[in-house]
Amino acid sequence: MLTLEELIENDTFQSNIWIEKIRQFNDLKSFIGNFNYYHLLLAIQGIKANNVIDVKHHFFVSAFIDELQINRFNSRLLDYGFRSISYVLLSDNEALIQRYAKLRYQRGVNAELSMDEMVAIGEIPIWCNTVQFFMANDNIGVERNLNIIETKTLPKIPKKEEGLKDDYEFYKALHTEDKAKMEEVLAKLVSPKIHKKRNDNPILNQYISLPALGYAKLAWRKGIEVEVNSPLVPKDLLPIKPLDNYEIPYDFLKENI
Repeated sequence: MLTLEELIENDTFQSNIWIEKIRQFNDLKSFIGNFNYYHLLLAIQGIKANNVIDVKHHFFVSAFIDELQINRFNSRLLDYGFRSISYVLLSDNEALIQRYAKLRYQRGVNAELSMDEMVAIGEIPIWCNTVQFFMANDNIGVERNLNIIETKTLPKIPKKEEGLKDDYEFYKALHTEDKAKMEEVLAKLVSPKIHKKRNDNPILNQYISLPALGYAKLAWRKGIEVEVNSPLVPKDLLPIKPLDNYEIPYDFLKENI
């Protein structure tokens, strides 16, 4: 298995090839995901180096790419996007966070139902959608989704996904501002067994635990400074401190603003 540094070195070289193919074949869709993962690796490198500015910048770029994928290609990443939605929170870019909170995929060739329709019947995007409501400080939306999760989602949840009950408990605690309960759930999420199950990337899981880190950030955004006794939830990333400047590093992204 390649190390973090080796992966970054390889993707740094490959990125020039990806850019040329995007230009040559006008094929953004096939290559944009590569840049997403590349900037996640760079963010992790920033965590390893204790460089919070780099971390926030690269999470911003990754989240900006998510936004483009949903808006332009109707990506359904919010069906399974616990990680992605954490990255935008960790960027501290409030403008992007509020746009991200409104992202929805629509009915189309890759979606028989829209995201909102899926949420209404308690299907998988309800988890990320609930986080979106927290991001937007939409308490009515949060309360509606908690009711849907309780009455429609949890009764039919597959055994292999029963761990999502922890997420439901966290959402309830966050909504009622129950700090002790939030910290209890977060401690469970970073426990070795649960962390391993929910963080299967052998590089990323050495440095961060998701969704625990994203959930802790949500609490801090609400003014509740939860504490998580784990290096996998870096404390330096929890305070809300936007960067003075966020740079979009590629012309092909700037063209799609």
